[in-house]
Amino acid sequence: MDYENSTHVRDWTFTTKQLEELRARSNYDAQTFILHLESAANAKVGESAESQQQQQRRQSENETSREGKNSLSSSPTTRIEPPVQSFAKAYKHSTTPYDPTAFQTNPAFITPQEEILLLNFYASKLLPLIGPSAAISKLKRDIKVSSTAALIFKRFYLSNSVLLFDPKVIMVASAFLASKVEDATVDVRYLEDGTRLMEAHVKVKEIVEAEVKLIKGIDFDLCCFHPYKVVLAFTEDLRTFLKSKDGRKFVTVVNKDVVSGEDLRPIYDLARDIIQKLMFTSDVMLMSSPGKIGFVAMILANEILAAKERNIKDENVASDNNVNSVTGLAMILIDFKGYLMCRFANDKKQQEIEMLWTEIQNLFDFVKISFDQEEPDMTTLKGIHKKLKKCRLWSKEDNGGKRKKKKRKHNDDS
Repeated sequence: MDYENSTHVRDWTFTTKQLEELRARSNYDAQTFILHLESAANAKVGESAESQQQQQRRQSENETSREGKNSLSSSPTTRIEPPVQSFAKAYKHSTTPYDPTAFQTNPAFITPQEEILLLNFYASKLLPLIGPSAAISKLKRDIKVSSTAALIFKRFYLSNSVLLFDPKVIMVASAFLASKVEDATVDVRYLEDGTRLMEAHVKVKEIVEAEVKLIKGIDFDLCCFHPYKVVLAFTEDLRTFLKSKDGRKFVTVVNKDVVSGEDLRPIYDLARDIIQKLMFTSDVMLMSSPGKIGFVAMILANEILAAKERNIKDENVASDNNVNSVTGLAMILIDFKGYLMCRFANDKKQQEIEMLWTEIQNLFDFVKISFDQEEPDMTTLKGIHKKLKKCRLWSKEDNGGKRKKKKRKHNDDS
């Protein structure tokens, strides 16, 4: 599949500003829908009260009492299905100007920024659910399955909000759909078992129903690319290039004359770890190409390892220790800009490479901040979730009746 002409780059790669706009709109649309339902419900209650008064004037006291009981019991709560939106896919191609004043939020609802924290939390739960480190052996899959699930999950919530759709259920549905996309299908019953182990039970019926909504929310677009193979490709190329006459100019090696292939292994391993963290806790895959992300991850990995080696060296000098390396391999520092300029000089003009390097530097800053950023503490997440419980639609639809019945039963017993 050609990446340059794919929908991944054409429809699903955004700027930071575009992502903010999308989330502001989805959050606002959800608030509007919920407020409209509440307004309609209040109007219905008012009409019902007026109707009861008219009946009381026409009927006797006993009949009125009996009629009132019958009317209350014969009006069960009707489940309202929120509309699944998919405007994110075509957002970049829209000619309608963005008006930030059109999406003013109500303080009673959670904000788009709070939604992001919740979504990153739920996306991180995909790794123990499905992937190399899945808790259930039947759900162990390649990292690309959980990465595809995370990308599909985040695409869905660019057009939709957690106010209308339970992120826990959509997350599990994303895992189920991703296993099919990556030709590594899992039995949906194992996913239900996986949610039990996570103490966040989601039934098979809920997963299947949510999968339909999920596909609609991403406009049936399942095209996903990931940076893992990019890191492998650059590592293999560097192994050859850095041994060449030209390549030696762009690498500094401590305690060694020539870089061996094994010396690049720590950079490769750490770069993959960086990508894995970013896939589930940031928007990086919605902002740039897998090639740039993989390249930037290698730059950051090299800097982190070199800094650790320098710290080890300084500590050895201070304490007269003879520990050579934190990795046990030669310390290397690669000039990635020089590598880019020299390696691809025949394919691109120098001006194009300079522009590419500027983009890489900007992406590097975002990746470094995202990688160093600590996960939000559970107190913050619980506070957001508590606020969400007061305003989300799906709690009222799915659980309201059960809670009322339990409360009524408790009062009867007392």
